[in-house]
Amino acid sequence: MSRAFTKERDDAPEPELILPQRLHPNLMTPGGFAAFERKRAAAGDAAERAALDRLIESAVVVGAPQQRHRVAFGATVVVSGVSDADQTFTIVGEDEADVRAGKIGHTSPLAQALMDGRAGEHVTWHRPAGDRRLTIRSIAYSETA
Repeated sequence: MSRAFTKERDDAPEPELILPQRLHPNLMTPGGFAAFERKRAAAGDAAERAALDRLIESAVVVGAPQQRHRVAFGATVVVSGVSDADQTFTIVGEDEADVRAGKIGHTSPLAQALMDGRAGEHVTWHRPAGDRRLTIRSIAYSETA
């Protein structure tokens, strides 16, 4: 059963947003961590700053792996099979995900399909609309991704 909160008056305080507890570590790329630190420094109100403090304190920053020939957290992967043209995705932490910018969360079905793949390999992306076969074209890593 879910509860909807409605403010009785316009000047009433906003209800506290309670997010579900994470079931896994709060992984973040070095670039994502730096971006959240910049957001915290620029935060205008105390509530936003406190939320960013909690996010940053719980972050586990993961850099590029030693073995860069396989897809792992932080990889930028060019794939074919998603659409008519090749698509580029960077696998990032959940809080960094921005599909329009090509950043996908590491727990997403697409990221899971790509994980541990090598350039030239075919992988299967399990989607509600049906499975899609993808080909990994290239893998790259950036220390600041």
